[in-house]
Amino acid sequence: MHVVPNGSERKVAASDLFFSTTDRKGVIDGANAVFCDYARYSMDELLREPHNIIRHPDMPGGAFQIMWDLLLAGHPMGAYVKNLAHDGQTYWVFATITPLGDGFLSVRQAPCRSDLFAAANALYAKVLPMELAARSAGASRIAAARLGAAALAEGIQSLGFASYADFIRMAVPAEIRARRELVTWTTPDPRDPSSGVTRDLIDAAIAVDQALDSQMSGLEELEMLSGRLAQTSDQMEHSVERLRSAVGAAVAASGEVSSTEPVLGRVVGPLSAISQWLLEAIEDLRLRLAEVRGRISELRLRIALARLHDETLAEFAREMAAGDAPDRAPVYVQQLCRALEETATTAAREVVITNEGLRTLAQDLVEVEREMRTFQRQLATWRLLIPRYRLSQRLDPFTEPIDAQLKSGLRQVSSVRQLADQCLASSRPFDSGPLSQAVNAVVQARTQVEQELVQGRDLAPHVQ
Repeated sequence: MHVVPNGSERKVAASDLFFSTTDRKGVIDGANAVFCDYARYSMDELLREPHNIIRHPDMPGGAFQIMWDLLLAGHPMGAYVKNLAHDGQTYWVFATITPLGDGFLSVRQAPCRSDLFAAANALYAKVLPMELAARSAGASRIAAARLGAAALAEGIQSLGFASYADFIRMAVPAEIRARRELVTWTTPDPRDPSSGVTRDLIDAAIAVDQALDSQMSGLEELEMLSGRLAQTSDQMEHSVERLRSAVGAAVAASGEVSSTEPVLGRVVGPLSAISQWLLEAIEDLRLRLAEVRGRISELRLRIALARLHDETLAEFAREMAAGDAPDRAPVYVQQLCRALEETATTAAREVVITNEGLRTLAQDLVEVEREMRTFQRQLATWRLLIPRYRLSQRLDPFTEPIDAQLKSGLRQVSSVRQLADQCLASSRPFDSGPLSQAVNAVVQARTQVEQELVQGRDLAPHVQ
């Protein structure tokens, strides 16, 4: 079915949240009414069709290549996507796609972060001509898409991200948070039923949202801590060079006067040993800093996805209550419930892993701080020997990097200790009880849906 863009664009409302489910090959096996409305296809026209039925020709194939690479590896995906409706209209969405059973769940919302949206749009505009040129030169569609994926990855790096996965970890929470500042869904809605399974679904979803709130309150603090970890890692890279330079100068200076003042050589020996330990420990610590930063980013992503899937479930329950849901709505409810169960459980697990990582990192930082203090004292002791033995004029060419280390090292020691304290303060005890109870309520509601589906009952009660 070939659709030609007509040049008009339809803006997705911030209040609209819509989803689709596909099999492993991207063939549509479910969607909600809002998806059908924006796509301008009936449900019957969408089912069993490949999802690229709404693909816009302006979208580079590289974006979808990255998507499939991540999804088939079991990772979630997030991207700005330009879609083409059946009537030729264009509409932009921010889409998240997550593995779900033997297929995938995609939830879409309006792009709410104009800065990220503009950056993605600019990248697409650069990459698409490259793909078209490759195709004109005889490259296959797959080869052109891989070329585009590489170009997109390079473009993402130019924006300051190590990889597209890092971009996803930042963009998904940012978009979901920006939308939540515009839309509130946990307050009473005219579509809310007074009782029944849809009421249970909505109540369970609200309970999950409230349970996740306790973790969301600490995410901004973790986000700032992540920035501090990155800053500390950069500082340590420079401190390694200063430390090497200082020790090298002390060794050289000791050698210069070894025949007349061997005491400097005796003091510089332990100094070199401590510095070697420190150099190795700092390199290991930088890896740990990067690892914990990654865990914080992953936690933010998983909590954001849990909140998104939670709201999607509640909105679809309201769609059912209003009588607007498709005939296979109970099947889709089961899928949405399972998606929420998985993402909420994963988010809870990430909280535990992140807290453990922060506590371990704090211990590592304290150990490094202790050895740094020892090194500074040892270096200061060596430095005092120079004026004591009246060697200042002779060894003056060696002392500049040593004095620089003595001055900056104290600040570094203090900074490391402060970071250790901050890591410990941010690793709060996690009470999984409220979230587990809320997720169990979702499971119970899903079980009720399954039972009533088997019995052929109507799941759309009267609205209040």
